[in-house]
Amino acid sequence: MNDMNDMNDMNKRNSKILDHEYDGIREYDNPLPQWWTWLMWGTVLFSVPYFVFYTFGTGETLEQSYDSETAAFFTVLARRLGDIQPDEQTLVRLSKDDTFMSIGRVLFRANCSVCHGPDGGGGTGPNLTDDSFINVKQVTDLYRVIHDGVINKGMPAWNRNFSQPQMVVLSAYVASLRGTTPSAPKAPEGQVIAPWPAPVPVEKPAAGQPAARHESGPTSPPDGAVSADRTANG
Repeated sequence: MNDMNDMNDMNKRNSKILDHEYDGIREYDNPLPQWWTWLMWGTVLFSVPYFVFYTFGTGETLEQSYDSETAAFFTVLARRLGDIQPDEQTLVRLSKDDTFMSIGRVLFRANCSVCHGPDGGGGTGPNLTDDSFINVKQVTDLYRVIHDGVINKGMPAWNRNFSQPQMVVLSAYVASLRGTTPSAPKAPEGQVIAPWPAPVPVEKPAAGQPAARHESGPTSPPDGAVSADRTANG
């Protein structure tokens, strides 16, 4: 104990007391520990390439990383969607389903937003939110364009990248963008087409009768889709 007191007395004699005072408390001008100083400068030096890589380089932002991981999850989920077909009623019905549209939104952001904008307002590609379309006359044409592409216009064919259920959900999501308000909409292109048809309500089975499976696939998300939707929306 005496040795510790002697050391404290020596530090007090060798340390300069700074001029400022707070509530009667004075501060000694002692140097920082060397390890703390090197850690601080190491952090400063590391921040330079980190900033360049994630701001001007190829590093993913937090949002891009989130979208990539979520898209990978939904890729697995899409395999459980069943044999859904790109018919008119399936597309318009799915376009009204919030859970399925959360899947479509992630697929769209990860693959289509570069040309069409994250909200579908257009960029290199056309605006998908107005009533004018170039290669679409009816809602089922959305699937055809996504599946086959429009090569002469720079639109790739996505049938090699996506499964049919994924393309159906993505087509339904694009259909859902019509009538929304993007932040910077591109001028309309093509011709004005008729509105999408209204979804036909699915008849509920009578009490005690098993639910009939629609030939175009499930009318509600598979197990796990609800939790997936919560994940996608934070």
